[in-house]
Amino acid sequence: MFLPRLSHAACLSALVGLAVAAFAPAASAESWGLHIASKHIPAKRYNNSNPGAYYRSDENWTVGAYHNSLRRNSVYAGYTLEHGRFGVTMGGVTGYDHAVQPLFVPTVSLFTVQGVTARIAFIPRVEKRIGSHVLHLMVEF
Repeated sequence: MFLPRLSHAACLSALVGLAVAAFAPAASAESWGLHIASKHIPAKRYNNSNPGAYYRSDENWTVGAYHNSLRRNSVYAGYTLEHGRFGVTMGGVTGYDHAVQPLFVPTVSLFTVQGVTARIAFIPRVEKRIGSHVLHLMVEF
């Protein structure tokens, strides 16, 4: 079984995300979204152009696909919990070093204009897998 070694920042991010999710009433609004771009910190040589799309059902099940930081295609599925502007998606993703690896992505919506919401995700660094933390931009409608 794969158990990643997480940095202190990743552990803190995970705990905050789980706390938000644990007390969050589930949002129930079907939505579609587009993955736009990422910023890796530190930058290294990762791909920051990550086009893709996703769908979240009324029951908050989420599926999507994108071109990942390693320049490979990824497909993911999971469950999204939201509370106000904050959310977290947990599930599994392909396209990295293992056939399927855990997915944990806390997000915050920035603003909504004419039904389109800009959303930022923070993907914590997982030791020995991806050597950077990632900020990721999405738009949702």
